[in-house]
Amino acid sequence: MNSLINRYIFTALLFFPVLLCAQVTIVGRVVIQNGEPVSEVHILCVESGEGTVSDSLGYFELDCNLPCSLEFSHVNYIKEICRIKNHESPFVIVLRNKFNNLREVIITGRATPGRIHSSQKGIEMIPAILGEQDILKYLATTPGIISANALDPGIYVRGGNSYDNEFLINGMSIINPEHLTGILSTFDPYVLSNSTIYKSGFPARYNSYLSSYIDMRANSGNKQKYEGEATLGLVSSGLKVKGPILKDHTSFIASIRTSYLQSIAKIYNKSVKGTTGQQSIPEYSFNDVTLSIDSKFSNKWRITAFGLFTIDGLDMRLSESVQHTFDWNTFSCNTSIYYNPDAKNALCFQTGINTAFSEGNAEGSIPMGGGNRRYTIINRFSYTHTLSENLQFGLGGKFESARFETAKRMDEMDNVLIRSSDQKFDLSEIYADLTYQISKHFAAYGGINYQFYNGNSKISSISPRAKISFLSGGFTLWVDYAKTVQYLSLYPYFTVRTPVDIWYPLGKNMKPATCDQFSVGIGEEIGAAVSLYAGLFHKNMKNVKDFSSGITTEYTALTDNMINGKGHAKGIELNAAYVGERLNIRMNYTLSESKRTFAEINNGHPFNPPYDIKHNGVFNSSWRINTKLTLNTLWTFSSGTYTTFPVGVAVAHNITDSENKPILIPVYTDRYNYKLPDNHRLDANLDYTIHHKKIAVKVSIGAYNIYNQANSSFVYFNPETNELKQTKFIPKSKVILPFIPYISLRLKW
Repeated sequence: MNSLINRYIFTALLFFPVLLCAQVTIVGRVVIQNGEPVSEVHILCVESGEGTVSDSLGYFELDCNLPCSLEFSHVNYIKEICRIKNHESPFVIVLRNKFNNLREVIITGRATPGRIHSSQKGIEMIPAILGEQDILKYLATTPGIISANALDPGIYVRGGNSYDNEFLINGMSIINPEHLTGILSTFDPYVLSNSTIYKSGFPARYNSYLSSYIDMRANSGNKQKYEGEATLGLVSSGLKVKGPILKDHTSFIASIRTSYLQSIAKIYNKSVKGTTGQQSIPEYSFNDVTLSIDSKFSNKWRITAFGLFTIDGLDMRLSESVQHTFDWNTFSCNTSIYYNPDAKNALCFQTGINTAFSEGNAEGSIPMGGGNRRYTIINRFSYTHTLSENLQFGLGGKFESARFETAKRMDEMDNVLIRSSDQKFDLSEIYADLTYQISKHFAAYGGINYQFYNGNSKISSISPRAKISFLSGGFTLWVDYAKTVQYLSLYPYFTVRTPVDIWYPLGKNMKPATCDQFSVGIGEEIGAAVSLYAGLFHKNMKNVKDFSSGITTEYTALTDNMINGKGHAKGIELNAAYVGERLNIRMNYTLSESKRTFAEINNGHPFNPPYDIKHNGVFNSSWRINTKLTLNTLWTFSSGTYTTFPVGVAVAHNITDSENKPILIPVYTDRYNYKLPDNHRLDANLDYTIHHKKIAVKVSIGAYNIYNQANSSFVYFNPETNELKQTKFIPKSKVILPFIPYISLRLKW
C-alpha cells in the first residue's frame, strides 16, 4: 500500500509548477563580412531616443517598443537604419565598410564562417526536461556537435574528445561547471544567454585546446530599473535579479539556484524497492550562484566582473552491492577593464581565478576512488588597432599558472586506490592577427599564436591560423586552417565521461597534443526565410593522450600510464533552416569518423574511441500557433558509442572485501571492442503565454523521451557466479532518463 501511495506522490509531483524566466530585450551582434565583431558601434532607437554601444565582442542590448527602427553608426562604417519587427534575437548585423557599394545591410541569424551563435530564442526552441533550459543542450543540436548521453557532462565537437573544448566568459577561460548536461542546466541562460562557439578557423587568441572554444557573454543587466524572478518548483528553486547599482552607470545581474531532485528520486526509489524489474534512479542535486557586474565610467572606460560557483552531488545505486557516490564543485571569477581612447584603438586587461574539486567513491566488487583539486590564475591583455577602413591589427598575451592535486584514498583494508600526485605548470602566450577586407566580396584573416609551457617539460609551440571568405548576396564560401595545442588530459573513472574524471597535465618528457584542422563550407540564404549550409572538415592529431591501463582500479597509477598516440577525424555537416513568422524549423545531419592509434593499446591497431559517432541527426521545430500558444519539438538520433567489454575475470591475490570475499578483477584485451545500441528520443513541450499588466507568465506542458526509448547512459559489468561456481562479468546498462512528463511556469516582472 505504501509503495502504491509513493508512486502516486511521485507522479503528482512531476506536474508541480516550476517558475522560470523569459527574456524580451532586443539582443544583437555587430560584425563585418568575415564575422569579426565590431566594438563601439552606437545603436540608437529612433522612436524613443534610447541608445547603447556594442561591447568588445560586438554584442548589444536595447529595450524598445516593437516595431522600431534601430540606427547603427561607427566612424569606419556606413550608417545603417534597420526596421525591427520582433525580438527573436540575436540579430547578426553585418556592417559595410565606407568604400563598399553593397546594396543593403545584412540582418540575419545565420552562423558566420566556422562559428555558431546561440541566443535566448534559440535556447527556448529546445524542449527541456522539467522546464530547465541550457546553452550546451542547444549547441549539441547544431551541426558537428553532439552530446553522448545523460550522464556525460560534455559536448563532442567534430570527432574530438569532450575535454578538448575550452569554456570562456567574456573571453576569459573558466573551470567547466559541470552539472549533468542531460538532466539539468549547466549555465543559467538568465545570465548567460548568448554565446559563440568556434569550431574551426579559430582567432589567434584562442589556444590550449584542440577542438573548440565556447565564448559566452554575461548579460550586462539593467542600468535603469530593477527586475526580478523567483523560481519555485519540483526540481529547483532560485532567485534571479538584475538592475542598477548606480543608475545609468553600473548594473548587476545575479542568479541563485538550488535543486532537490534527489528528494524526488528517494521517494521513487523507495516506492520501487523490491519490485521485480524496476531500477532505481540516481539521486542528483546541484547548487549554483552566478553574478555579473557591468560598469561604464565613460565612453572610454568600462569594467566588468563575473563570478560562478557550483556544488554538485550524485548517489547512484547500480545494484544491492554496487553504490557510486560523486561530489564536485567549481569556482570561477574574472575582472575585465576595457579602454577605448578613440574609434581606432581598443585595449583590454583581464585577470581571473579558477578552482575545482572532485571526489568519487565507487563501492562494489571493483572498489575505486580518489579526488582531484585544480587551481588556476590567469592574466591576459589584448590590443586592437584599426589601420585603415579595411585593415585591422590585433595583439595580445596571457600568463597562466596552474596547480593540480590528485588525492590519495584508502579502502577499508588500507590499500591505496589512487596514488597521491601533485603537479603544476606555467603557460606564457603571445599572439598577433590581421584582418583584411580585400574587396566588397572577399575578406582574409591571418594570425599566429606562440606559447611557452613550463612544467614537467619545457616546451615551445607555434600555432598559425588562416581563413579566407567570399560573400555575395546570400551566398557565402569559406576555407580555413588552424593549428591548436593542448597540455591537459582527462583521466577517466569509467568507460564513459563523468564530471569527476581527473584533470592531469603533461607527464615528464611528454609532448603536447596538437591538431591541424582544415575545413571548407558554403552557405546560401534563399530569401529571408530559408538558409542552407554544407561543410567538410579534416583533423590530423598528434601526441594525443590516453592511459595504458584497461580500466581504473586500485592498482592504477596516474603518472606511470600516460601514453602518446595519434588520430584523425573527418566528416561532413549539413544543415537546413526555415524561419517564418509562425514556424521555425532546423534540420541537420553529421557524418563523421574518428580514429585513434596507440602502440600500447590494441596491439597498435587503430580503434574507434567511445566518442566516435558516425551518424548524428537532429530535427527541431517551433510552431507559434497563435500569439499565446507555441509548440516546440526536438527529435535526435545518434549511432551507438563504443565501450570496453571484459573477456575474463581474475581473483586478486590475498585481498578481500569487507565480507571477507575475494575481490574479482575483470580481464581486458582489446579496448573499445563493443558498440552500444543507437540512441534516439523525442522531446516536446507546449507553451502558453499570458500578459497581465507588468507580469508575463508562461505555462509549459511537456515531456522528455516521449516514446520512452531505453537509451543506455551508463554501462557497467556485474560479476555473477553460477551453480558450478564459475564467475563471469555480465554487462549491465543503466537508463538515466526514461519518459518524464512535466508542467512548469515562467514568471517575470
